Amino acid sequence: MTTSELDGPRLAPAAGGAPKQLVVFLHGYGADGNDLIALGREWAPLLPHAAFVSPHAPEPCGMAPMGRQWFDLSLGDMSIIAAGVKRAAPALDSFLDAELERQGLTAESLALVGFSQGTMMALSVGLTRQARPAAIVGYSGALATMEGLPPPDRDLRSSSYTATWTK
Repeated sequence: MTTSELDGPRLAPAAGGAPKQLVVFLHGYGADGNDLIALGREWAPLLPHAAFVSPHAPEPCGMAPMGRQWFDLSLGDMSIIAAGVKRAAPALDSFLDAELERQGLTAESLALVGFSQGTMMALSVGLTRQARPAAIVGYSGALATMEGLPPPDRDLRSSSYTATWTK
């Protein structure tokens, strides 16, 4: 998978001008980026300087031909799910790098918001990126694997910056 395989709908900041934050919505199994981008319209009054993007997952969904999937769910076998997350992660990581560069932003301005399978991707990629995002929000998902996470004695809350988002 390459960065060019990930694309989806985008919303510019409601306030106009260059964005100060980037919110990336990651959809669940069988959906696509169009299913979550409407959240950006709802959140825009609270985050008027945020740009929103909702990439389509890289694979067609086996169970919903009109939808997409980050990886095959394969009957809920966690070892297969973990392998799928690991396989899809580089494409999402590259997409995030490219989108941050495109918007002229850094990781301190990034929020990942996942739903279901998108939560698995947000947690896996967000917690293992060199420069971690300011926020990860997950709805109805799980941490698919501990592989690649910082050691348990490291406090994930500590960082060299303070993320503050304002209107």
